[in-house]
Amino acid sequence: MNNVTVTKDLENKTLIIERSFNASREKLWRAYADKEWFERWWGPEGWTTTVKEFNFAPGGKIHYGMKCVDENQKEWFGREEWGVMNIETVDEPNSFSALDQFCDAEGVINEAMPAQKFIVEFVEEGAGSKLVTRSITDTEEQLEGLLKMGMVEGFSSQLNKLEALLAG
Repeated sequence: MNNVTVTKDLENKTLIIERSFNASREKLWRAYADKEWFERWWGPEGWTTTVKEFNFAPGGKIHYGMKCVDENQKEWFGREEWGVMNIETVDEPNSFSALDQFCDAEGVINEAMPAQKFIVEFVEEGAGSKLVTRSITDTEEQLEGLLKMGMVEGFSSQLNKLEALLAG
């Protein structure tokens, strides 16, 4: 079901990525809300994820690090990238929202990098479900920066890992 739809809405500083899965909405929800599942799929293919803090509840946060373990990714191999997702709202199993920011291993926010608000929806779709992710930035320039950094390609790759987890 590798049908990713990407909609760039620069006027509203929003990137919408949608993908359907042969899995229930509840299973798709668990991929975000369960620490062990989250670590197994978060981050692009060829990267592993470690979670330092995981509190998937309003006011909670997920502090995660991703490390490139794929030698074929050349200059990225061995590199670590850290992020923190501050959970704002949770409506299980329908949606959640969070502020996602780049940080270091100690959780100190990198103000030079763009932040984005995520609104993630889980929609029943026939025998499966659809993931709808809206990424909203403060400025068009921030959205353009995320796109230039390969956000669409990275997240699409990450969704391949999610599909494999859901199929297991």
